[in-house]
Amino acid sequence: MASADEEHTLLRSDRLSRDFVAVGAEDTVAQALEKIRAAPGTNEIFYCYACDPAGRLVGVVPSRKLIRASPEERISSLMFTRVVKLPANAPDSLVEDFFVTYRFLAFPVVDTEDRIVGVVEVSNFVDTFSDTLFDEVEGRVRGEVYRFVGLPDNESKERRPLVMALRRFPWLLVNIGGGFLAATISRIFERTVEELVVVAAFIPMVLVLSESLGVQTTAVSTSMLAEQHVDRSQVRREVLGTSLAGMMAATVVALLGRIYAPNLVFPFVLFIAITLSTSLAAILGAVLPFLFHRFRVDPHMASAPLVLAISDNITLFTYFTLVTHLVTRRS
Repeated sequence: MASADEEHTLLRSDRLSRDFVAVGAEDTVAQALEKIRAAPGTNEIFYCYACDPAGRLVGVVPSRKLIRASPEERISSLMFTRVVKLPANAPDSLVEDFFVTYRFLAFPVVDTEDRIVGVVEVSNFVDTFSDTLFDEVEGRVRGEVYRFVGLPDNESKERRPLVMALRRFPWLLVNIGGGFLAATISRIFERTVEELVVVAAFIPMVLVLSESLGVQTTAVSTSMLAEQHVDRSQVRREVLGTSLAGMMAATVVALLGRIYAPNLVFPFVLFIAITLSTSLAAILGAVLPFLFHRFRVDPHMASAPLVLAISDNITLFTYFTLVTHLVTRRS
């Protein structure tokens, strides 16, 4: 006995519309528009379907493109030849998958010989399609948020607290290691902080700028990997734009530092330290996701903790070194 899904196919469904316009591939735009005007249907026409002399579907032209074309132009020069089409025996579940995947307003339905027998429009599946699309988008957003903070996609389904803890602990070790290294760097430059207390007051501001910009470039790179579309020129623009933003922020912080400094040396140190640290964070955020992806490590989960740990410690070391050599030794 056939299943209910197999029995409820497009040919046996009231969702298949016979209201469509088919034209010849060698027809002109003027001839195609005349056929559209003469068509008895009342539904909105999203696409015009081109067929060869044997009646087989060979292309599709969006109605907007058809209207804007020259009347003498041939349909064959306008049509898209890679047609996404549904078989006449497609079940409703496959039709819903097509609408979710391709986001078209309608699909042609063809028989076994590629002759068009009807169309199926999104309006006929709007209820089930909207529910399916909402669930898909909600799942994608949840997955992106989970991965970016270091959690697997199925974290919300996990019911064992110990397993949840073990999944999160490795990335906590990265944070602990980064924090311990930062504490060690601060210990090394303890005398510098004692001699110039204002140095400690600006540490949070110096760190948060590199962290913020590093996370932003990380998000851009990981989104490219998720979409499987890597644009190197965009990565370079992102690094350059982020570095310029860091330089502008460094200028503002340097002006604020001038309030607490008797001369221009400390503001200069702030400007150099923030400019270098934000540029480094931008480069790390742009490069590390691709590096992890190459070594089969999830870039969403690994990139952000390491970008923060590395940029924080290099920022601290650069900041303290510059202050020690340019400020305290001049005092």
